[in-house]
Amino acid sequence: MSFTDGLLALLGKDVSRDARGLNARLHFFGSIPVDDGTPFPAQTPSANEHCLPVDKAERRPCVVALVSVNGGVGRSTLATALSSGLQRLGESVVAVDLDPQDALRLHFGVSRASPGIGRASLRNARWETLQQPGFVGSRVITFGDTDIRQQDDLQRWLKHEPQWLAQRLAALELSARDTVIIDTPAGNNVYFHQALSVADVVLVITQADAASLGTLDQLDALMAPHLERERPPHVHFVINQLDEDNAFSLDMVEAFRQRLGTKEPLEVHHDLAISEALAFGTDPLDSQALSLAGDDIDALCRLLIARRKQL
Repeated sequence: MSFTDGLLALLGKDVSRDARGLNARLHFFGSIPVDDGTPFPAQTPSANEHCLPVDKAERRPCVVALVSVNGGVGRSTLATALSSGLQRLGESVVAVDLDPQDALRLHFGVSRASPGIGRASLRNARWETLQQPGFVGSRVITFGDTDIRQQDDLQRWLKHEPQWLAQRLAALELSARDTVIIDTPAGNNVYFHQALSVADVVLVITQADAASLGTLDQLDALMAPHLERERPPHVHFVINQLDEDNAFSLDMVEAFRQRLGTKEPLEVHHDLAISEALAFGTDPLDSQALSLAGDDIDALCRLLIARRKQL
């Protein structure tokens, strides 16, 4: 079947040469990246050393994880905007960057010289001193500057330490008044699973395109083990940077609705003011020109506040 026919199938159109219809989307895209499974070097310190035990019965912050299979969907930009939006609504917010690309540092205007969780974790250091001021009173913990060797070492280590993130967050001694926004790297990786293991809310960030729609089956499989927890996270799908002037984008939104069924996707409209904020390292919600996007982010923040109150 041609790519055009496959795209029509995605949009629910009749494709006479393909009896499988919408199932064609399963074959559009290749497999997602996986770790190589190499054992972590013996000289690396144990993650349990000097870490606080995780008391699941204790009142704790609401943890929100932003995830996606494919990159370039605006996770870091949205994480920054949500941090600012929640703080403006009276919440106490800590944004945590689990992505070795260290993008949140740029969004929040944090100096590259500031320490981050990458090197600190390899030294088995705690995270209290890593917190940097964010926008309107929020705080941010960046991944920090790391080289390829350090990134590989940390990823191999964390595959064998499933409680690493839970322990590090517990050591911050945050309360039920706090919300932790976690930005994760795209794809199937150790940071994705660490974030999902502690998340109360999962925001699946997509765009209104075939690439995002074609990854939903892979994402379902990745999330499935985490949804079997005693208290599984609430999962919301967010179509980010939506351009309603683009007819194809609107068709793709309808395709998402058909695919997700009862899980109505949330929408955040495209706004140049949010994109321009990254270039200047300024708060994306400072601009008075925000319209639909600002309303969308405000609504999403209020949803997260409601979820926090349900914990």
